[in-house]
Amino acid sequence: METFDYIVVGAGHNGLCAAATLAEQGRSVCVVERLSVLGGLSASYPYLEDAPEHKLSIGAMDDLFMAQTPLAREMRLADFGYDTVPLAHPYGWMNEDGDTLLLWCDFARALEDIRYFSPKDARTYEQLRGPIDWIMDLIDILTVQDPSAWGKVDFAKYLLRHRPDRATRRFIGSMLALNVFELISETFESDAMRGMWAYWSSMVGPADAIGSGAYFLGFAGVHRHLGVQRPRGGMTNLVQAFKGKLESHGGVVRLGNGVKQILVDAGRATGVLLEDGTELRSRRGVVSNAAAQVTLGKLVPQDQLSREDRNRVALIPANSVNAAAFKIDVATSGRIGYPKAEAARAKRDGEDIRTTTFMTGTLEDHIEQMYAMKRGVNVDTPPVYMAILSAPDRSIASAEGDVLYLHSNVPGYPSNGWGVNKDAYTEQIWKSGLRFLGGLETEIGRIVSTPQDLETRFAAPAGAYFHVDMLVTRLGKNRPAHGLGGYDTPIKALYQTGAGTHPTGGVVGWPGRLAAQHALRNE
Repeated sequence: METFDYIVVGAGHNGLCAAATLAEQGRSVCVVERLSVLGGLSASYPYLEDAPEHKLSIGAMDDLFMAQTPLAREMRLADFGYDTVPLAHPYGWMNEDGDTLLLWCDFARALEDIRYFSPKDARTYEQLRGPIDWIMDLIDILTVQDPSAWGKVDFAKYLLRHRPDRATRRFIGSMLALNVFELISETFESDAMRGMWAYWSSMVGPADAIGSGAYFLGFAGVHRHLGVQRPRGGMTNLVQAFKGKLESHGGVVRLGNGVKQILVDAGRATGVLLEDGTELRSRRGVVSNAAAQVTLGKLVPQDQLSREDRNRVALIPANSVNAAAFKIDVATSGRIGYPKAEAARAKRDGEDIRTTTFMTGTLEDHIEQMYAMKRGVNVDTPPVYMAILSAPDRSIASAEGDVLYLHSNVPGYPSNGWGVNKDAYTEQIWKSGLRFLGGLETEIGRIVSTPQDLETRFAAPAGAYFHVDMLVTRLGKNRPAHGLGGYDTPIKALYQTGAGTHPTGGVVGWPGRLAAQHALRNE
């Protein structure tokens, strides 16, 4: 029986970051992963046999959050191959007439694009930069610290040194008092700004929850630090860098054999039982990158948890308003584009818009869709989110081909189930995308992923990329739940990490690094 200092469950980017952090401190580490592909929802991979040069990204595609932090530099990921493609205007909005809004990293150019739709919105966005930066400066500090590091006294001291002005206080008050759709409606007037913010917010969490106004901050990173970075060669470039860092310190990764059970002896995690019957033992601890609903709800023997803790796990919200992601990932042998929008943009400034990720729909469209999804149905023409991933990075497709990332929100649990609805929803979303896209007649193949598929394949609860809804009541010490926050669990030497722990979901890495540092302090 093999024994390591630490066993890490799950080879997603946070799990690999945790493993590398432990290994660089001289600990022996083994990462075990059920899938045969490294990276989990942060993988870019040639999933289609007929398109071996096309790397599809079923989950994450960009580094928006990690790029705001020193993690890549701190861990020297570039030494292990990490390289990124900067995006001048990573996100945008498009309507059926071909009008496009580009959210440039350059703030002045972003204002210019916004001004095309509404001078008032441009002035508003410029005025909001100060309040948003004040909040993001604080978030930058909290992101890289254990959630237990700051208490009320620390916040009070910070506020004394960085007293927010009246505009900032007013904006914070609106974020906390309003849901994000209300805040968007009260802030912007153009369909372009309202629609883009509404789509992004609808992907983050329950848009009608009080306090979801915080989702308004979602694009703040576009204009800060390194902006939005896309790993060259797809997200696998990032996870391979973490793996390289881990292996340089003697750590190992084993794919294709998942954890059946976390072994517990006298209230302490002592190892794992793999699906093939192999047992691995840990001297110092087990770090689980699986969602808390999986780690504590399935992998840990339930008699090891109190009744209260079992209920806490059962009540963790994931896609709680029944809004979830539906993905269609496509490989083509020819070029994909936005014919009408490209022609319209050529008359404005000739900017290449193929490199931008576009969101669609008006605020009212998203409100209507939210209420439909709550009923287990969808609107006839759902808004879509489109990215030609190979446009800025030719290394992920054939010389003449392209890779399309097509997303739409759907009810996580539709009426009559996914067995009945998958084909119909695929056709509906595809038809909606064709309002904007061209060149898809050269399709080689596609991967279609329902929320149920995402849960089955990637163990994402209810198909939720973030594992736990991004609610203000589920952050910091309360993420994933009150009494289960931070990285400890009710089982000694069992630590949790991943999208459902502090600081956030998305491509960030810090849940892994902070969990590992916490485990090291507890030795």
